[in-house]
Amino acid sequence: MANLFTLPDSSPRLLSSGIEALSVSDFVLLPLVLLGSAFVINRGSILPRSDPYYYKWFERPQTTLVRNVQTEIRSRNISDLAKTNSADLVIFWGSQSGTAEGFAHRLAREVHRRLNLKSIVADLQDFDPETITRITTSTLLVFIVSTFGEGDPSDNAQHFMSWLQDTKKSEGLASMEHLKFAAFGCGNSNYRYYNKTVEGIIDGMRKCGATQLCHTGRGDEATRTTEEDFTEWKDTFFSTLVSQLGVAEVERGYEPLVAVVEDPSLSSDQLQLGPPLSKGHRGQAKSRDTVSVPVIANRILAQYPSKTRACIEVTVDLSEHAHVKYKTGDHIAVWPENSTEEVSRLLSMLGLEDKYTTPIRISQLSDHDDAKVPALTTIGALFRFYLEICSPIPRETVQILAKMAPTTSTRTALQQISQDRRAYSEFLQNNYLTLSRLLEYTCSIDSSTCWKSLPLPFIIDILPTMQPRLYSIASSRITSPRHVSITVAVKPSELSSDSMISIPGLCSTHLSVIKASSNINAEQPRIHVQIKPSKFKLPVNISIPLVMVAAGTGIAPFYAFLQERTRLRSIGRDVGPMILFFGCQNDNDYLYREQLDTLANGSLAGKLEIVTAFSRSGDKKTYVQDTIKQRQRDVFRLLKDKEAALYICGSATMAKAVGNVLTKAAMDITGWPESQANDWMVNKKRSNRWFEDVWS
Repeated sequence: MANLFTLPDSSPRLLSSGIEALSVSDFVLLPLVLLGSAFVINRGSILPRSDPYYYKWFERPQTTLVRNVQTEIRSRNISDLAKTNSADLVIFWGSQSGTAEGFAHRLAREVHRRLNLKSIVADLQDFDPETITRITTSTLLVFIVSTFGEGDPSDNAQHFMSWLQDTKKSEGLASMEHLKFAAFGCGNSNYRYYNKTVEGIIDGMRKCGATQLCHTGRGDEATRTTEEDFTEWKDTFFSTLVSQLGVAEVERGYEPLVAVVEDPSLSSDQLQLGPPLSKGHRGQAKSRDTVSVPVIANRILAQYPSKTRACIEVTVDLSEHAHVKYKTGDHIAVWPENSTEEVSRLLSMLGLEDKYTTPIRISQLSDHDDAKVPALTTIGALFRFYLEICSPIPRETVQILAKMAPTTSTRTALQQISQDRRAYSEFLQNNYLTLSRLLEYTCSIDSSTCWKSLPLPFIIDILPTMQPRLYSIASSRITSPRHVSITVAVKPSELSSDSMISIPGLCSTHLSVIKASSNINAEQPRIHVQIKPSKFKLPVNISIPLVMVAAGTGIAPFYAFLQERTRLRSIGRDVGPMILFFGCQNDNDYLYREQLDTLANGSLAGKLEIVTAFSRSGDKKTYVQDTIKQRQRDVFRLLKDKEAALYICGSATMAKAVGNVLTKAAMDITGWPESQANDWMVNKKRSNRWFEDVWS
């Protein structure tokens, strides 16, 4: 067989004759053919073009597709961050509603302005707690934390508090003898465990050897003095730094924390126009994602003589987000929007009314502070979705504005109303004050006043970030797994000196104007929500009796509880007896009356008793704690002898009054001393038989 890889003897002669047969024109034409082919293959270029999408191989899509989540991975070692940035202070915050977080940022700004010291503002959940012990002696620690519910720390402070509790119990586990710290707590004295979180931090830090630099500040929302309490503590804190650490006070002008640049080249798909700015944290469950959901129902539960007041039930649909789930008794956080009227009012005062749709690029001037607003948005969206433009104005903000006042008379007026705590309090009693209204007030003093030169970065710095509002869920997961309902009181507050001036609630007003379409094919209005887990849960053993105490919209979780037990009973399960104490103003304020009567007389007959208390019906005011006192023997027998679970939902004042009534009942019925009655109550809570879901 011939070798296929061996050329025949005649092949050189064939090649030679072929070459001789080629003409000059052949040699000219061949390169032209090759060049033409390359031009076609490379789509208009002789040389190969680089792939314009080559960079896609190296992109992390989560950083571009999810614009409302910060996904940058940073070191969780706070000591490294403090050292890298040469920080004089690390200000830790733990916040549930945003107040403590706002105080932390304000303190950092003022520390720099007054003392020329550099601070890092740190979210407690962003760093590993044990790395705090490695912070150097030259760096001062400050803790600004809130307490909510029954002495609970905020969600972002829970891990740190657990670590600190374990650390102080373990001798020598973490030494902090080289550290100095200061602390301020946000709380409510109507709660039984007033400012428990900050007390726990102080106790833990001291037992680990740290030295407290100055007295503990305590804000009290029950007296509406949290803002002034913080201001007074802050002044003491600065005095301590000057006297004990030898720091000299300086006076610096305003220095922005962000830079804002108008950028018309930005396209609409690059801009964040509504979705909340949120951070994804390590270990956060997908079920706690912030999502956009349609509002499928909005019905009136109670209507009042005042047209601005009502109680509504809003229902949203989670079906688009299969990973988002809730449990009966959970909360749902709802992001509000500022009204068009309020946005226009502020834009007009700042001379920005013609720039509502102008795209802007916002950049942090610090490489370690988290962004409080989106980096790419519009001026209109900034004021509508991301800043609390209707929030109260702190007195120190008025003092800063006085220094930036465009006229002498305006400066004098602002200085007069902010000169001290008393003067500002009197001014607030007679004026509904927001930033736009404050600017309008100065224009009424001096018509030549113009605030159009007020820097936009300054507005971003002084206004708090938009915060979600928490609502108890009024639906049961087993009866309505994808539809979540909340009960909302639309009740504007009134100015103390003039009842004709009403101050609307931001989120409740926003929800009240959202109307779902009856056309199932129509595009429904949408809101952004997030499920927030709660400890307010039914016992696993459904035969355990329930004692439920509600006032106003505090009925919401109990309506969910009753729906769940109704379903369980319908399938043959034996549910325990239940008694519901419900406080309302009058018969018109009796929320879910028809539904509750149907349950008590129908599917839960013989299992549910409802006791109402009307505080505005007839000559005598009857509150829910009064009806409990009237039935104290029945209630105490259920709680003590039948091991019933007690649930209280409503105002903190009401919950405190109910607790006092039950403690007194325990003493009267059993003859216990007060200490033993208090111990009984504490043990009920420890054994998950006493729950409170309350607000100020």
